[in-house]
Amino acid sequence: MNTIMKKTVIYISLLGLMMLCGTSCNEDFLTIYPTSQVAAGAPATQDVIDQQLVSAYQILLLDSYADGQLVSIATFGDVRSDDLYCGGADMSDQPNLYRHSQYTVTEVNQLDGYWGIYYTGLQRCNAVLQSCNNAVGVSSSLLNRLRAEALTLRAYYVHQLWKAFGNIVYYEETPGPPNFVAPQYTADQIYAEIIEDLNTAIATEDFPLATTGADAGRINKAAAMMTKARVVMYQNDQTRYAEVLADMKIIIESGEYDLIRTSADAKLTANPITWMFLREGEFCKESIFESNQLPEGKSWGNSWAGYGNYLPKCAGPRDLNDPTKTFDAGWGLFTVQRGTFERIFNEAGDVRKEASAIEWASGAYSGSFQQTGLFMGKYAARTGYNKNTTGDAALNYENNMRIYRLAEAYLNVAELSFYENGQGAAQSYLDAIRARAFGDNAHSIPATLENIKLERHRELFGEGQRFWDLIRWGSDETGKTTAQVLSVNDPANFMNRTWEDWKKYLPLPKAELDKTKGTEYELQQNPNWQ
Repeated sequence: MNTIMKKTVIYISLLGLMMLCGTSCNEDFLTIYPTSQVAAGAPATQDVIDQQLVSAYQILLLDSYADGQLVSIATFGDVRSDDLYCGGADMSDQPNLYRHSQYTVTEVNQLDGYWGIYYTGLQRCNAVLQSCNNAVGVSSSLLNRLRAEALTLRAYYVHQLWKAFGNIVYYEETPGPPNFVAPQYTADQIYAEIIEDLNTAIATEDFPLATTGADAGRINKAAAMMTKARVVMYQNDQTRYAEVLADMKIIIESGEYDLIRTSADAKLTANPITWMFLREGEFCKESIFESNQLPEGKSWGNSWAGYGNYLPKCAGPRDLNDPTKTFDAGWGLFTVQRGTFERIFNEAGDVRKEASAIEWASGAYSGSFQQTGLFMGKYAARTGYNKNTTGDAALNYENNMRIYRLAEAYLNVAELSFYENGQGAAQSYLDAIRARAFGDNAHSIPATLENIKLERHRELFGEGQRFWDLIRWGSDETGKTTAQVLSVNDPANFMNRTWEDWKKYLPLPKAELDKTKGTEYELQQNPNWQ
């Protein structure tokens, strides 16, 4: 843990404050300032807390190139699902990503950048909370809000580690010498810690349900509720279904959010889902929380800086020749699995099909590994989205990552209502999603669990939820078990993998295991990965 825990200097560009103040910030915020963590127990001014909070938010901007690896939240799980292939130039293009997709990673060869960024996020949130406890000259209402933001961010970051690795190290105060190590918790213990943070944040009166205008990039109570829903549903914790269901209804009925039913600019696109994922659709009425990516600062030599998004370049077709000049060429990664795509989008008029994947004719681009002709649509590399970057253009697309949308809240209510009160209670929420998808009320289908699963698959395609849904459900929308869905022997597409339940958790990185050898908190590898 040394490389993470010993990070005492955080380089913060106050351009990062644009995540907190929206696009109203001016060029006074373009200077880079180094800052050190406040010593334990030392008084902290609002300026100190604000800078630390900015550094905690910055983690949201690092996932697409985490520690030099491709681990975007939209693809980290889904390349292990039935939605996306690894893709790329060839099998050796991104070898650890390919192993990840085949369930053959090892404790040495894996995407451990995921571990690195989210543990850094944990540490940075801890620093904010420590400073909140020692704040001077900060009003109680503002302090309550800042603390709730940090708790929600901490829960969000830890939940990513929890889903990926299960039995992980956890700490709320930075471990000290001689070993800089902390105890390993079981996955169930981590779940309890996440819930505690989220419950505290949700109960904070000064924490707004929605953030708009100048505060659009700040996390809010609705995002805390959405995180709690994902965590509780992934844990299959039926004892908390009722409270999560109530949270989702608060979000839907608040009037703060709404489903985007029509494009706000038909000249750009008539498709409301496509529009929502354009830069013009950022922080729209359906957006509960998204990262505020900017075409600035990321470079090949430093994956711990900058604000750009690398996913669009990864997901674009190789050597693309788009006569309309709408889309840029990319690296051909994360190709869409055609069999899955054509199976779920089998109804005419569903606008989600066009928004979720783009099909290019074979002559428009160079062939790539696991080529299907279908490429990710929601995070496509669009011309001009990395214009005038101050870093490396490929790494700095401005596509925001849509972390929580109101549509997911509707689908959560449909599923939880089905569990709690049956099909009738779920029907109107499923109908709302279908009505938006088809632009009318003539496409209602019974709110069975299978149909709810199917609509979730369609609605959130390419947004990083499919793999986790398959794990928590134990089956898909057709009734196949998760093992049947994920175990694939398809030589034509270079897929030969077998799913077993213990693979739910990735191996803990060997470098982290080695650092704890002989200490009081010696890490234990997840079962079957030794």
